[in-house]
Amino acid sequence: YRMVSGIDNAIGRFLNELEKAGLAENTIIVYSADNGYHMGNRGLAGKWSHYEESLRVPLIIADPRVPASQQGKVTDAIALNLDLPATFVDWSGGEVPQRYQGHSLRPIISGGKPNDWRSESFHEHFAVRNRIPAFEGIRNARYKYVRYIDHGNHEFLHDLKNDPDELVNLAGDPAHAETLAAMRERTDKRVQELGGPLEPLAGKFTASTVPHPVASAAVTVTPGKDGFVNLLNGKNLNGWSGDSKYWSMRDGVLTGVTDGSLKMNRFITWNGSTIRNFDLRVKVKVTAGGNSGLQYRGTSRPDLGLDVVTGYQCDVVADNPNYNGMLYEEKGRRILSHTGEKVIVDPQGQPWVVGTMEVKEFSPDQWHDFRVLVEGNHHQHWIDGHQTADLIDLDEKGRSLEGVLAVQVHVGPAMTIQYKDFKIKHLPDDLPLESAQDHPIPAGEYGVRPQGRLPKDWKAPVYGQEK
Repeated sequence: YRMVSGIDNAIGRFLNELEKAGLAENTIIVYSADNGYHMGNRGLAGKWSHYEESLRVPLIIADPRVPASQQGKVTDAIALNLDLPATFVDWSGGEVPQRYQGHSLRPIISGGKPNDWRSESFHEHFAVRNRIPAFEGIRNARYKYVRYIDHGNHEFLHDLKNDPDELVNLAGDPAHAETLAAMRERTDKRVQELGGPLEPLAGKFTASTVPHPVASAAVTVTPGKDGFVNLLNGKNLNGWSGDSKYWSMRDGVLTGVTDGSLKMNRFITWNGSTIRNFDLRVKVKVTAGGNSGLQYRGTSRPDLGLDVVTGYQCDVVADNPNYNGMLYEEKGRRILSHTGEKVIVDPQGQPWVVGTMEVKEFSPDQWHDFRVLVEGNHHQHWIDGHQTADLIDLDEKGRSLEGVLAVQVHVGPAMTIQYKDFKIKHLPDDLPLESAQDHPIPAGEYGVRPQGRLPKDWKAPVYGQEK
């Protein structure tokens, strides 16, 4: 919506300038676009397929010479990108060569679709054949036929009237055998007219990604032999999005700096993908008094600030061992577990301490190994191999199972935070979720102390006791 609105606004400004210059009545506007990416539609990430998302693009033409009665109309005439050069030549008074495949759109714009206008269009894609499946086929108002050349001429037949989303392949349906054969024959004929079949694929076909990845986030990266992906290139902030006033790459280290004047926390976000289940390892160094955090499964919140991220956080706190390595939720449920607490968050969002671990101090101004392991709704944190948090989140409304990865600089004293050897292993998407049935909260356990100033007589709630 934001992109469409932006384009619409830009075109509006352009038209206003034409009006101011007195050129609006002498200018033809032709608006079209490239086909967009699937963005996960049909489980695809690219833009190269036979589906309507790839074949159809917008085309709007505004010709001030057209009579008012003909303006603002929508036509079902099939237009091709090849038609645009022919149209421009026609408008300029030139003659379109007979051998040219495209046709001028001028008659459609001026008076409607001619009786002899094309009723079928040919489509093909054979660029980068070793990675993108090559196809060819034809489309008309009712049906679309296509075959994938390097994959045994595997065929698709879609009924665009009764199945506009192209979810059903009718190529194997006996009831449509006649239609399939006819469209196959017309495709053969058109291929011959255009120079004949393609030469056999040279070399081996290698898929860009596996058809059904175990971890969807991993399709954007190439893990090392250990399964981990390095998130820093050691040279610049490419792949990350944040304010360079606070973030930079220094000697191969991601560095955040504040002067003590921050009014709100500031973030830098990894742009590679969202993350779901993962094993994150990173070396961290923070100056005395500093406060930072590893945000994960977060949500970008530009409504709060251009770089603001909310969500789960593994805290990095220099001078408070009870917070260093704890599990916090930025702009959400806040403290979910202090350092050293084993916690179960119940379905209503109340965190309960069901066990404890030793709390250790980790000196500031030294490198420490942080680890965050998230499997389903089970969260675990470590510093230098010592576990600092172990939490099961049963709160379906409050929890997040996927989101962005980021780090922060925090409001407070001037500080420097540094991250290096930043790497992640994406784990399977479909790891099971822990359930309340498998993890009952024992009676008598106490609630996690919430953040903020509490009444002097505050007492932790006790599980199983009425308030």
